[in-house]
Amino acid sequence: MSRDNEEHRGLTPERLSHAHLPEQKMYKVRAEEASSVEQVEGQVRAYPLFTTNDLVLLYFEMGPSGMIDWHTHVPNMDEVSMCLEGRARYTLEREDGSHQTIEVGPMEFVYLPGGARNKIETVGEQVHKGMVIHRPVSVARLENLEDFTPSDGDDWPMALWIDRKRDEVLEKDEDAVST
Repeated sequence: MSRDNEEHRGLTPERLSHAHLPEQKMYKVRAEEASSVEQVEGQVRAYPLFTTNDLVLLYFEMGPSGMIDWHTHVPNMDEVSMCLEGRARYTLEREDGSHQTIEVGPMEFVYLPGGARNKIETVGEQVHKGMVIHRPVSVARLENLEDFTPSDGDDWPMALWIDRKRDEVLEKDEDAVST
């Protein structure tokens, strides 16, 4: 095979059978057009952007002096949070009561293990903008099992929700989502 052919060869064969694959369709979601939910007395604005059977993607903004107070994720929900703008301080409380604190800036991310008791605070006077990804769970926070918090997100307006098992779009915000 010539070098030119090697460079243009894809990872999958050109004659791949798509019979066993779900519908192949991409979507573009415009966060600025998506519906949002105000939380923590206006300190946090959350934009539920995308969910499938395997992942949930959420964009959020926290104002200066903003904080998402102590909460505990359920054990089967690992979370990755990426800072897009501003700075934030993530504090994890361990079982023995000690704390681990990590400060992040743009293009840095924090991994929070399932079962993590944590809080997030904006650092400085700039708005902290971040992106969160985790697996879908029926209840994200242990506090919701005991009705300590009013909402766990199940009533949030999702910009795009795709059921990959049934290969169907369950929810689509026509203002925010295009193909």
